[in-house]
Amino acid sequence: MRILILEDSPERHKKFRKFLHHHQVTIVATATEAIGLLTSREWDCLFLDHDLGDQVMVESGPGTGYEVASWLEQHTDHMPGKVILHTFNPNGLERMQQALPQAIPYPGAWDDEKLGRFVQ
Repeated sequence: MRILILEDSPERHKKFRKFLHHHQVTIVATATEAIGLLTSREWDCLFLDHDLGDQVMVESGPGTGYEVASWLEQHTDHMPGKVILHTFNPNGLERMQQALPQAIPYPGAWDDEKLGRFVQ
């Protein structure tokens, strides 16, 4: 399974890689990088964080995971088979869920040792 993860925390990168080691995982830290990769190839699964960089509990806008969700809403031909929203920001989660109603809310996904089974 080809998995794209938008997450800026190196500590969370390690956890995602540990729990998803049987999959082809690509992790990026910015919305721009995520959109670029969504444009360039097909993905089976996408994990989206909302707050990126030094942002904590910020409103949705440019430079957040919402930028990617909004882009996917307009470019459905690039939609991965599964989209998982792993942010703890409740407002950001709600906005991304509005843009991508089929997305699965899964705050804190990086801490779930059963995560590998979830994406199969």
